[in-house]
Amino acid sequence: MILMDEEGRKIHASCVKKWFPKFKRYLKEDSSIYVKKPNVAPNTSKFKFAHPESKLNFYHDTIVKDCENFSGSAHGFHFVDFNTIVSNNILESNSFDIIGHIFEYGHMDTSEQDKSKHKMLLHLQDIEDTKLKITLWGHNAYYMHDFLANNNSLAPVVVIVQFARVKFINGRPFSSTYLDVSRVFINNDIDEITIYKNKLVSENGQQLSSSGIKMIASKQDTEHDDFLKNHLFSNIEDLFEPLEEKTVIIVGTVKGIRQNIRWYYLACSNCKKSAKEKESSTDKVDGSHEVAEIVTYECANLKCKNIKISVIPRFKISLRVQDNTGTLTLTLFDQEAKKLFKYTAKELYDKNKKLGNNLELYLMELKVVLDRKLAIKIDITRYNVDNKSNLYGISRLTENADINDELEKNNLTPQPANSDSFLIGSSDVGSHDTKVLKTGENLTPCARDKSTATSPIKFISTPIELKRNLATCIDIDEMENLSTSKYPRLSPPDEQPTPLLVPKKEK
Repeated sequence: MILMDEEGRKIHASCVKKWFPKFKRYLKEDSSIYVKKPNVAPNTSKFKFAHPESKLNFYHDTIVKDCENFSGSAHGFHFVDFNTIVSNNILESNSFDIIGHIFEYGHMDTSEQDKSKHKMLLHLQDIEDTKLKITLWGHNAYYMHDFLANNNSLAPVVVIVQFARVKFINGRPFSSTYLDVSRVFINNDIDEITIYKNKLVSENGQQLSSSGIKMIASKQDTEHDDFLKNHLFSNIEDLFEPLEEKTVIIVGTVKGIRQNIRWYYLACSNCKKSAKEKESSTDKVDGSHEVAEIVTYECANLKCKNIKISVIPRFKISLRVQDNTGTLTLTLFDQEAKKLFKYTAKELYDKNKKLGNNLELYLMELKVVLDRKLAIKIDITRYNVDNKSNLYGISRLTENADINDELEKNNLTPQPANSDSFLIGSSDVGSHDTKVLKTGENLTPCARDKSTATSPIKFISTPIELKRNLATCIDIDEMENLSTSKYPRLSPPDEQPTPLLVPKKEK
């Protein structure tokens, strides 16, 4: 919790689960309390909401009582003007409060399954007409979304964000709410908002209307439209030899990560393109006439040729993705990788570098992506078509179960009404030969009676289904690398598949 005294000074306080029941009935937002005998400890948090040096801990001998005559400020806002933030004159490690009115807002981004990661972008403007972008997360985003959807008043929409944070990326500020700590006030009947509105009217000479607020033009379609309406569905087997430029959607499960390819690249801080290490030398400044080696980086982008750059690790992971028709290698880049991993590439890089781990090797933290079912958007480019290349990047992905289920339901291969049926399995007990037979065609009792069969038998409706079923047992894309057996057969589900030989020309 964050406590504030009557003079507006704030301090971080906490209580361990063991002692929390003792204090629970007193600890409510905006309530006032007396606290006696708290423990004072150093504030070691990297991100601070209040007093930078100290924090309070409630223990078994701490006494908490209700206070009925608190005379301090109700909220204790300490506003930072927008110009201080956009000019990089604020620390990333400290929270701050801001007040401004909305002039643009974005759509709710619900691409993540976790509602706490749903977000909404606001463009705010202050009395001096300085503009600031801020992202609201989780419940604060939904609070704003519901307000804007239902508010038709003539008053301007004034917003206070308390305990906000900022990160500077390439010198640009990115402000946001922070977890559940930040508080958002929208046109509340409080002194700070009333005073701001009066200033706004006097500065502009007239009342501003909320109808003047614009919605930010979305650069990206909604997740639902992008995956279910805008693009054609494709099976993986149809991507092996691309014939035309287009964008397609597939549904597949991540079955592996290429371990012989580096999982990250060093990105230029200016344009995010790949940068390479470049060694140079200079004379030491100590007058020893010795030469010092300096490591600098050079961006592959010609636009950055004469610009001094730094580098930051970004994800570039080769995933093996499988559906019921085959397996394909797809490259997962930083923007979409953030949806699957708890770490950023930089955090993972720094952590393993500090531990002395080999950064060229496959990291165990990457295993969390295995066996996850994804809907994936793929752009087939002119390069793919001209070079018959099936090396694709992942343009967008989602784990949304509703989208995945609808894609699969709407794109199942239909079964012809009068099609032949086939059996896959051994035709005789003890036989190692795998045969494919039309139903009723010279079947032995073993093949007809599933209860007495000693090898797996599965009914397949069409030749296409046969091919797809085989693809679930063997990785067609890697077939030339598999060893072959004299008596190939399909393996039961609980065994490792035995490689089957399929001539390359039939592949």
